[in-house]
Amino acid sequence: MKKLIPVILLAVAALVVACSHGTHQRQLVLVDSLMSQSLADSAYHVFKMIDHDALSGESQKMYHDVLLCELYLHIPRDSFHLNEPLDSIQNRCIDYYKHAGDPRNLTRAYLYKGKTLLELRHQHQQASQYLKLAEETLPRANDVHLSYQTNEALATLNYYSGNKDLALDYSYKTLACAERSGNYHQMTYACNHMVVLYLEQKEPDSVRKYSNRSMSLLSKMPPKDRAYALSNLGQIYQSMEQGDSATIYYEKALAEFPMPFIYHYLASTHYSHGNRATADSLWAKALQTTDLRYQVEAYKSMVVKKYEGKDFQGTADAAMRLLELKDSLVQQMQTAEVQEIQLKYDKEVERRKLDRFMLWGLVFALALLAMIASAVIYHIRKTNRAKEKIMRDQVLINDYQRQIEQLEHSGKDASKDIKSLQKKIDSLHAEQTEKLSEGRELYQRIVAGESAVTWSKDNLLKFIEYYKVVNLPFMMQIERDYARLSPGNRFFLILQDMGKSDDEMTYILGVSDGALRVTRSRLRQKRVAPPPPAAS
Repeated sequence: MKKLIPVILLAVAALVVACSHGTHQRQLVLVDSLMSQSLADSAYHVFKMIDHDALSGESQKMYHDVLLCELYLHIPRDSFHLNEPLDSIQNRCIDYYKHAGDPRNLTRAYLYKGKTLLELRHQHQQASQYLKLAEETLPRANDVHLSYQTNEALATLNYYSGNKDLALDYSYKTLACAERSGNYHQMTYACNHMVVLYLEQKEPDSVRKYSNRSMSLLSKMPPKDRAYALSNLGQIYQSMEQGDSATIYYEKALAEFPMPFIYHYLASTHYSHGNRATADSLWAKALQTTDLRYQVEAYKSMVVKKYEGKDFQGTADAAMRLLELKDSLVQQMQTAEVQEIQLKYDKEVERRKLDRFMLWGLVFALALLAMIASAVIYHIRKTNRAKEKIMRDQVLINDYQRQIEQLEHSGKDASKDIKSLQKKIDSLHAEQTEKLSEGRELYQRIVAGESAVTWSKDNLLKFIEYYKVVNLPFMMQIERDYARLSPGNRFFLILQDMGKSDDEMTYILGVSDGALRVTRSRLRQKRVAPPPPAAS
């Protein structure tokens, strides 16, 4: 029944393709869905049915390309016939999705580029750059399957780079993602990671825990992953010096899916039991891989076992070959490091350019802000000085008038002094009139009984400034007696001071009798000084 599931999914996929009549978006979505269920073979069969030239628009073509980058990591290389280098396709996907506002597919583009560098080319430093970019955009992608893939790739990267603690951290994250999605395949694979890491840390209890959990999910795994799980179990028994049990599980793993590292693990157990011819045959199969890392591991195993078996000629031959391979591997890593250094230098140059741009932008913004602040402060000070000048002039006018009244009631001939004081008063009035001409005009309109309904706030302020000339003591009194008066509140009090009736005030302000009463009540609440006693 379980074997029928991929067949049924493939049949459904074929039906969708047959019914689509050239509508490829549904086919692409189906491929995406099958890949998220770890059904790469079924996804590839649907993918092959899509005619790239018939895709409509850049969006569909880029979706096709990002799926191609993912499939390339799961399907044998000879299944693909690319019309351009894979790097070009991957870089195009990254450039497109950077500007498309699609964080999910941008994360995928970074991830598949990083995994290609890690798994196919073993360029760990370059792979790290793209995998960390994928991790950075991951939160905005909000996709648990992508979270699993990214954390799994980072766990693998750190394992190969020797960062075992980081590898373990990412493995825990990988397992958590698999559990959250309920994907048994991913859960098993994550358990395998944990087994390998705890095995190297020599923590047998944790090894057994995750190995047993992996084995409980074995029937739900594809052959390759079953091979990984079985080989992990073989390593457990080998580390416990139970060679017979280790051999059994290694052989089961090879039966599921032969891989180079399983051959050299099995060769080691046979050599330890004296089956040297069988061991040499298995090592030869392990060395058929083109992966230098696997070849290095195989020769390391041969050197150790042959030395333990006192086969000194075999030890020397394996050691010489191991040194050659290590030189090749070091050269490969140095090439990657040189490229990484150049990349870091280019990124540093770009960062410095950006820093300079931001610095000059900040300087310009601060300079502009300082200019605006200076202009505002200058305007406020100028306005305040003008107001203070008006008030000082009004105080002088009031004082001059008081002196004139005293001279007039003194009974003496003081016409010359009165004339001089009146001249000073006229001069100050003329100066005030020039400065407050607009306010004076507004005041005269109110005296004439016009409405102020259409007045702006600026009109109110000009009127209030002019009224200081008319009745300075009253204006000083309301400043003392009231807290937080708005221009409208001051205007209201001035109308009362001018002796306007309620009917006149409702007309001037354009409000109802009720609104007038509410305003008076609120002004009483704002009064901080007690009202003057009523006249008896």
